[in-house]
Amino acid sequence: MLSDTEIIHILTRSKDATAIYDDAELHIRFVNDAMLHIWGKDRSIIGKTLEEALPELKGQPFADLLKNVWATGETYQATDTPATLIINGEVKTSYFDFEFRALLNDTGHTAAILHTATDVTSRVLALKQVAEKQQREEQLVEELSVTNEGFLTANNNLLAVNHDLLISNESINRLISRLQESEEDFKRLMAQAPVAILVFRGPAMVIEMANAPMLEILNKDESVIGKPLLEGLPELKGEHAANLLFDVFNTGKPLDGSEVPVRLIRNGELEIRYFNFSYQPLRDENHVIGVMDVAVEVTAQVMARKNLESIITERTALEQNLRGNEQRLQGILDTMAEGVIIVDVDCAPIYANPMAQRIMGMSQQTFFDHKYNDMKWQNERVDGTPMPMDEHPIYVALKTGHSVYDQEIGIVTPSAEKIYISINAAPIINDRGQITGGIVTFTDVTNRRKILQQKDDFISVASHELKTPLASLKGALQLLDRMLPDISPEMLTKLVGQANKSLNKLTDLVNSLLNSNRISQGSFPIHKTTFNLKNMIDDCCQHIRSADTHTITLKGDAELSVCADEQLIDQVIVNLINNAVKYAPLSKKIVIKIERLDDHAKISVTDFGPGIPPDKLPHVFERYFRADYGSVKFSGLGLGLYICAEIIEKHGGRIGVHSNLRKGSTFWFTLPLDA
Repeated sequence: MLSDTEIIHILTRSKDATAIYDDAELHIRFVNDAMLHIWGKDRSIIGKTLEEALPELKGQPFADLLKNVWATGETYQATDTPATLIINGEVKTSYFDFEFRALLNDTGHTAAILHTATDVTSRVLALKQVAEKQQREEQLVEELSVTNEGFLTANNNLLAVNHDLLISNESINRLISRLQESEEDFKRLMAQAPVAILVFRGPAMVIEMANAPMLEILNKDESVIGKPLLEGLPELKGEHAANLLFDVFNTGKPLDGSEVPVRLIRNGELEIRYFNFSYQPLRDENHVIGVMDVAVEVTAQVMARKNLESIITERTALEQNLRGNEQRLQGILDTMAEGVIIVDVDCAPIYANPMAQRIMGMSQQTFFDHKYNDMKWQNERVDGTPMPMDEHPIYVALKTGHSVYDQEIGIVTPSAEKIYISINAAPIINDRGQITGGIVTFTDVTNRRKILQQKDDFISVASHELKTPLASLKGALQLLDRMLPDISPEMLTKLVGQANKSLNKLTDLVNSLLNSNRISQGSFPIHKTTFNLKNMIDDCCQHIRSADTHTITLKGDAELSVCADEQLIDQVIVNLINNAVKYAPLSKKIVIKIERLDDHAKISVTDFGPGIPPDKLPHVFERYFRADYGSVKFSGLGLGLYICAEIIEKHGGRIGVHSNLRKGSTFWFTLPLDA
């Protein structure tokens, strides 16, 4: 089988004009010299669309026909078709036999279009001249008939029209001379025509004329002239092309054929050759007296196309296999939980999978516009110090040829929050041992890093929060120990009260830690009872009212009851009220409202303090979140609202907050009434 290069070489050297289009926009993938000669172009048009390469075809049907062939996969053939092209700067109309053949892949879709064409301008002009000759002959016959009628009339009145008879005889002689000249012109035209022409006469299809190109195709000499078709060319007996000649003679209907196989003798053996032909009946008035055959051999282009189709079939199978592997690989890359980036030897990204784009928050095209050491990307070590270029994992992998595993770095961009990623980097090495690029896989460990930081912060805060009441308790106990047994009742009462207060603070902190741990482990039991919300809230507010530092106003439905864990809901309300006192120390008014919303009860606690900044609102119910306003920092472990949210969620309710800066905040939660 011929190689791709050999096929392309054959097509390039072929005298048969050939072009190949490889997509629906008709980009020119291949064009040989014969086609370039027809188009009047050079090889700079390769890669362009047909409409870009030949703008003069606008308004002509060829582009639309090609696009229809691509869409339908159906071959389109045409003969004697005019096309107007710009040749050497001049507009020229020529005639062509052409074929747009869709080359299909195994799935039945169009893989390419093979465009073959033959310049048949000479043939068309020859046929036109033949038609004109026939028309002239018919005119001459008609004139002769008219002249004969005049001659008969002249006979009836010989004496009166003797002068006219002489004139008629001269006219007849001129017509005969013109008819002979016309026949000689036709013979010269046929002999000089660049296409193969064969003329048959009579029912036996006697070969009357055959020009040199036709004799060359038939591998015969002039001795076949004067012989019936099947006597002079016995190898054509039973051939479809020969049978069609007799059909044209018998029916009088012209016939065109494209790539019709014909068995002919070559080097003493029968070979199959392929031809485009046109069979035209020759008439004498209303009778068919013969057939003219104009033929062009297209064996080379047919064989080239068949070889090309075979190559395309093989390539299609290979491409399908490759596409299958690519699709499987792409499916793996698309669904990986890790980001994957492939870079070239200069560290420029050439691929980024969806997870990489999601982690980095940028499109694949944005990746292509950056490098790992882009100044817009601040790479940091985990301790926050800038990472030098030569420490970056992909640089190390490309520089040393060794893989780097599980190295964490921070990435800071101007428009996004800093993220942390854990990177694996490996070089890509070709068959010659050269590093041609690298592959990077990474996971987003920002949350893990944040959790570690939160735990570190929490341990620091918890240590500080526990240290204060412990120090106070220890101090009270030490004083009590030193002052015994002579301590006064007043001092004893004061020291015991101080110790109890510190112990209660420690108890609250330990309970918060225990509740947080129980929530994280999913062991947070609920014991529901039915109780009145107003009565429970009144009990919750006693410690605030007794301190006489704030005014608490209770509004809403005083009769509303719910089925819930009263102790836990009490804990939620106490926490919200204590926060209102703690975070709004200058606001002396707190409003608690009870509402019925369809099948839910809604309880809200409103203060009129400084409010919560908008950027902090999404985080207030997170574990370890601790509020601060400007330079003011508040004590606590950051667990209170987190525990409240978990309690309400366990009850099937919702919790939230509305806040306006300098106007106050409203914390609310709902409980289902049908629980």
